[in-house]
Amino acid sequence: MERRGVGRYITCIAILLVVFSLFGLQLINWQIVNGAAYREVADKSSSYTITTEPARGEILDVNGVDLAINITGYKIVFDMLYMPAESQNDIIVKMVGLMDRLEQEWVDELPIVVTEDGGYAFVEGQEDEIEALRSTARLQSYATAEDCINRLAAEDNYDCAEYSVQEKRDIISVRYNMVKTGYNYETPYTFAESITQEAATIVMENSQKLPGVSVEDVPTRKYVNGAIAPNIVGYIGAIDEDEYNQKKEEGKEYALNAKIGKSGIELAYEDQLRGTEGSRTVERSPDGSVISETENTPAVAGNTVYLTIDARLQQVASEALRASVEAARKTNPDNTISGAVVALNVKDFSVLCAQSYPSYDMGLFMEDDDYRQQILSDDVNSPMYDRVFMGGYAPGSIMKPAVALAALQEGAINANTTFNCTGALTDFGPQYVTRCMHVHGNVSLLEAMAGSCNVYFMRTGLATGITNLNNYQRRLGFGVPTGVEIAEYTGILAGPDERDPWLDGNTVQASIGQSDDALTPIQMATYCATIANDGVRLRTHLVSKVTDYSRQNVLEEYNADNIEVMADAGISPENMQLVQESMRNVITSPSGTAYSYFQNYGVAVAAKTGTAENTGGDHTTFMAYAPYDDPEIAVAVIIEHGERGTYSSSVAKAIFDAYFGFTEMPEIPETNPDGTVGGDASSAAADSSAAQ
Repeated sequence: MERRGVGRYITCIAILLVVFSLFGLQLINWQIVNGAAYREVADKSSSYTITTEPARGEILDVNGVDLAINITGYKIVFDMLYMPAESQNDIIVKMVGLMDRLEQEWVDELPIVVTEDGGYAFVEGQEDEIEALRSTARLQSYATAEDCINRLAAEDNYDCAEYSVQEKRDIISVRYNMVKTGYNYETPYTFAESITQEAATIVMENSQKLPGVSVEDVPTRKYVNGAIAPNIVGYIGAIDEDEYNQKKEEGKEYALNAKIGKSGIELAYEDQLRGTEGSRTVERSPDGSVISETENTPAVAGNTVYLTIDARLQQVASEALRASVEAARKTNPDNTISGAVVALNVKDFSVLCAQSYPSYDMGLFMEDDDYRQQILSDDVNSPMYDRVFMGGYAPGSIMKPAVALAALQEGAINANTTFNCTGALTDFGPQYVTRCMHVHGNVSLLEAMAGSCNVYFMRTGLATGITNLNNYQRRLGFGVPTGVEIAEYTGILAGPDERDPWLDGNTVQASIGQSDDALTPIQMATYCATIANDGVRLRTHLVSKVTDYSRQNVLEEYNADNIEVMADAGISPENMQLVQESMRNVITSPSGTAYSYFQNYGVAVAAKTGTAENTGGDHTTFMAYAPYDDPEIAVAVIIEHGERGTYSSSVAKAIFDAYFGFTEMPEIPETNPDGTVGGDASSAAADSSAAQ
């Protein structure tokens, strides 16, 4: 019995060994002998999850006028799931030829061109792109364009050495960009971003000859009314490496070929505008054919952002500023004259208009290569420089109300304090004389503000001291952010923090808005609105509300219930009223520096003029608010090298005229579904909504 039991035991072990041996042999067959073949089958039998892009949220003015919207567009996509690898180069050549015949643009970013003699040359001015290309080709930094082409055309790269000179270059351009944008089974490649409907139809008609090539309906970004506030609206563009990595660190996944906000509201509200990606699953059989496609999650369109900007008032500001700058150029032709204007709603510090000049048309900039190159290369006028939010200027005499407020509150002066103006301040010796525009004699605050007496405010500043001045100036908005949603320069507040040692002579200059002081136009308007608002500075803002894509449901809104107070200047009502009265005196007194501009105006205005010394011609500044008794609107203007105050004050007057109805507001053409203007805006909104 014992022998029989041992025999059975041995038999079982032998059977198990045979079974495990067979399994082992099969594993060797699967993994080693035929591993590559089975891996290829497994790869081809996989399912792939494809990301579907949402429609980007739109940007409108406060009244719903279209600024950045979506229209139905068409793009050509290469899909690795459907495109045979062995046919890839031939398909690229066919597609490039078809695009050329149809006069359509395709994504061509290779920094190499074919020369007239049939060679290759790098594109000038694209050094970074050229170095990246050399790195991809594994070549030294001195490698030529010819070296790059030959290396990438080799069999172990893009295998296109047998094609013609131009075809070889085009194949490499497409395939190099495919690699950069992460082209794979789950990431299709966009070959052409925007083509006409006619071109789309022709491509679809040839689809049988072009496996893996498809035309997709997509919501395409369109900047209509593109000359209205391009610096505020901003634009989108292809995501770069730094942006991609930053978003990844924030836990936000972007495709390598994604579009992202680059500036303005497009950048600041990227998370709201972007929307939520969807996905679909594609199943492939072992022979590589597609078995099925299933939508997993639909894409959700981004939210729509309403600005506080009134497009009509913005157009008034743009034309008035242009006219004033052009008039100033005639009197000072040797200097490049530019400017900026901002108007705020005093009730909530929303930006009603904000114009920089020279400016440009964002719609043309994004769609017209020649226009874009012209704007980018205009170093003299710098139309893309945002003077409203990034330009820092000495404020000149519009600083004087701030000096008066600080001095009154600190007890350095009162309503009856007078200083004698002999036409200059000579306290620091003959080599440090600071002059006044006139000999004013003994003047009080009301008289000094009306006539903009330098001597009065220089002595007031000395009596107050720079530390006290700086404390109140910061509360009024000098040298601190206004709170706007887009990028802004915080400016410079002249004082010991900026200059060491700080001397009394520096205080003299700072008291009349010179020295190191630099304010942006948005800060100037915020400062003016703060005085009109009895010393309470609110957050200056550009967005009125955010809705869902349909524009029906409000998600966020800036209103009376959530007004944000940035600072309280801490000025007593009596002192604030005195300074406000002195600014009113600038308008009503025959000696007032703005008397001739607004003496018989239909609304009571309080103002302050300014001249800031500058090489090549003084800058002129102007700030005003109205109505005086119940302020609604505050305006600030600067004309670089304007020299004459009439140029800056006339811009403010044009805005007041339109705002208070003394002149008609211009009509802004409504937007057609194709993004052109002059039709039914509601149908455009419906079309955009349908495009998602």
